Amino acid sequence: MSEHTAVNGTPFTDDDIERWAAEAESERGYTGHHLGPAVPGRPISVGAQARPFTLRLDAARRAKLDEVAHERQVTPSQLMRELIDNL
Repeated sequence: MSEHTAVNGTPFTDDDIERWAAEAESERGYTGHHLGPAVPGRPISVGAQARPFTLRLDAARRAKLDEVAHERQVTPSQLMRELIDNL
């Protein structure tokens, strides 16, 4: 039996996958009750008052931004927020 890890760090096994598949294929269907209620739209990670900001970058700057974000294991947006916070 293999052990796997979900993106959020939760471990699960092949038995869990089989159980989920059986639930989805049953007459009752997949309920997803363990996931909680669905919330439409993109999650707000920086507060309700956050507004989008568009920044045009040439290919070299975008590549540098992506590279540094990858090294720090954050998104490019999070990296930009951190840089602004440190001004």
